[in-house]
Amino acid sequence: MTLMPELSEIKVIRKSLNISQKELGEILNIPQSTISRIENGSMDPPYSKIKKIYTYLQKELAKSKESTIRAENIMTKKIFSINSDSTVKHAVEIMNYHKISQVPIIDNEKNVGSLTAKKIQKLLTENSYILNMKVNVVKELPFPEVEKNWGTKEISNLLLNYPAVLVKDINKYVGIITDADFLKLTKKYNYQI
Repeated sequence: MTLMPELSEIKVIRKSLNISQKELGEILNIPQSTISRIENGSMDPPYSKIKKIYTYLQKELAKSKESTIRAENIMTKKIFSINSDSTVKHAVEIMNYHKISQVPIIDNEKNVGSLTAKKIQKLLTENSYILNMKVNVVKELPFPEVEKNWGTKEISNLLLNYPAVLVKDINKYVGIITDADFLKLTKKYNYQI
């Protein structure tokens, strides 16, 4: 026989799965107000409701643990980078040769900035001399850094605001993740979008 959790644990499990009370209520056909009262302890619910909620949350928790894809599973292991002394022209050559649209600027193993094709395109329309300038003059913010065991949800949130994410293993860069790497998830892991 499975022991039922404390009522307060239901809220913790639900929130860890990022499920709202309303969503849970709709899925289980239980009013959101009932779920709220169960979670805050203002209701002594019937065993059947607690079992229904707890069973569903436990199944979802198991699914999320099984399907967690980590940064190290989707990253591109080869990082093409430049340093602050590189010229914009050199950055363009690297991006064209490797068919990439952004490069991190790494000096002495430190992530100090980035350069994207969009930024270069914008600058070139304003001034063609930009190609001879050092990237340090026109660099953008550094790409965010994550550890190799980060989950895809957190990385996806970062990619909404940044063109790439650098992946670290302790203090060493071991890969890079871009939107293109996320699109590969659909094929590689039969990922449901």
